Amino acid sequence: MKIVSNKEMRDIESMAINAVGVPSICLMENAGRIVAEHSKKYLLDNKKNNVIILCGKGNNGGDGYVAARYLFNSGFEVKVFIIASMGTITGDAKKNLDIIVNMGIFVAEILQKEQLKFFEKNIKECDLIIDALYGTGLDREITGIGKDLIEIINGSGKYIISIDIPSGINGDNGHVEGCAVKANKTITMQFMKKGIAVYPGVDYAGDVIVADIGIPKNLIDSFNCKYHIVSQEDVNLPRRSRNTHKGDYGKLLIIAGSKNMTGAAALCAMSAIKTGCGIVKLAVPKTIQPILQESLKEIITYGVDDKDGAFYIGSVEEVLDLSKTVDAVAIGPGLSNSVDVKAFVKEIILRIDKPIVLDADALNVLSDMVDIIYGKDIILTPHMGEMSRLLGISIDDINKNIYDTVEKFVDKYKVTLVLKGSRTVIGSNTEGIYINCTGNPGMATAGSGDVLTGMISSFLVQGLTSIKAAVYGVFYHGKAGDLAADKYGEYGVTATNIIEHIPYAIKL
Repeated sequence: MKIVSNKEMRDIESMAINAVGVPSICLMENAGRIVAEHSKKYLLDNKKNNVIILCGKGNNGGDGYVAARYLFNSGFEVKVFIIASMGTITGDAKKNLDIIVNMGIFVAEILQKEQLKFFEKNIKECDLIIDALYGTGLDREITGIGKDLIEIINGSGKYIISIDIPSGINGDNGHVEGCAVKANKTITMQFMKKGIAVYPGVDYAGDVIVADIGIPKNLIDSFNCKYHIVSQEDVNLPRRSRNTHKGDYGKLLIIAGSKNMTGAAALCAMSAIKTGCGIVKLAVPKTIQPILQESLKEIITYGVDDKDGAFYIGSVEEVLDLSKTVDAVAIGPGLSNSVDVKAFVKEIILRIDKPIVLDADALNVLSDMVDIIYGKDIILTPHMGEMSRLLGISIDDINKNIYDTVEKFVDKYKVTLVLKGSRTVIGSNTEGIYINCTGNPGMATAGSGDVLTGMISSFLVQGLTSIKAAVYGVFYHGKAGDLAADKYGEYGVTATNIIEHIPYAIKL
């Protein structure tokens, strides 16, 4: 599914209006009608009747006026409150405002704090609130009466439907501009918006409906969108040919583990084999190889010369020799963060000539030498803390604009980035930005990231491009986690449970 920025949405609407000839007032009509349809369904299903529509001075408010007309004509009690002087409203919004005034629909301005008590009294008596205050173009902090109104409706306990985006959410980055409407449902027009595809915007949007407002399909199809939400249709796997063998499904080398962290290596290897990799080779410090060999029956384990149970510069040649026998390499889970490991990881990245997936401790040792990844065939899979160390900025700064963080990183280093989080963002400087929606809070558990590394690496050696391997891995990792949560509940999910459900997640 395509996601658009505020500017892109304006550009598409402009093309529909000016190049194709779709009247702008028709787009507003369609938007308002669809909002009214969803509102009507809620009211009828719950045997409710009383609606309040809170409008701003722009086109978002215009959509609200149209919705008011349809709901009024359907017999519902409708009141419209405007956070602007009616004389300042122009264009299509003005035309639709004039219509509802002429129809006799109740319309009141809220311009002073003294009017808030009257508004609050009406809110207490209503059954549904439609939020048409601010649209996707909001880029300033909400203060004054606007803030007061949002606090009133958020505290009302009433069902809230937001038009296009919850008022107060920045349409381009999901940031809360001081305060924001906490909607039960958001009807967003024609495309998913960037601001409600990532957190915190996701938390405010509730159930999101993408509504067709009549922009011509050929115009939509021709639009080269940079942002996408990953859906099941995007990650469909081909059926395997009958006449195949394990070599047809890739050979993967995983470089992982240290004396106190054998589990990370095991989880990564098992997730790779469960995701369909033909052959998984696991290189570990020789101190721990007997432990892993005994427990990993489907994995080929190699004990590599180590120093105090961890990789060091003397391990490099053995690992490089092993890498010559595989299609891709994953490195990082459970390595530890010693100076010796850092020297080892740096040498591997510089000298290996295969696609690489970097995770966990391999990312941590990169923090002061990130430039060595430039232009290499590398997938990085940091969580927020690791990304913070890679960039030398705070997690708060990353969260202020996740899109911008990912775009700048992949543009600078020419790699594939998987920024893990509640909505994982996957980026490539050539293939765009992808937002994943599978997964649940139960997956915030030790070892979950090691499982993801194995899955991405497995798809990579099975012939997918770096960006596709990342997208497929993240989607099916989340889907397996969702299946595990369905079985065990979010509190009880472990990384092993996620692995257990990988085959069911990807089952054709």
